[in-house]
Amino acid sequence: MKRPRLIAATLIVCATIVLIAVAIIRNVNNKQDAAWCHDHGYANYATNDGFCIGAGGKLIKVNL
Repeated sequence: MKRPRLIAATLIVCATIVLIAVAIIRNVNNKQDAAWCHDHGYANYATNDGFCIGAGGKLIKVNL
């Protein structure tokens, strides 16, 4: 009976590691996008889907 518990615990640990890695990667990518926006004269803000907020709320695609 210990084997199913071990497998379940291993799956939970692996899922947690994957979720943390995804969160860190998304955060780093968003910071890089915000830096790109700032460097190109847009507000120092980037949306989660890769756009800068330009004048009048216009969306500008990052890295174009």
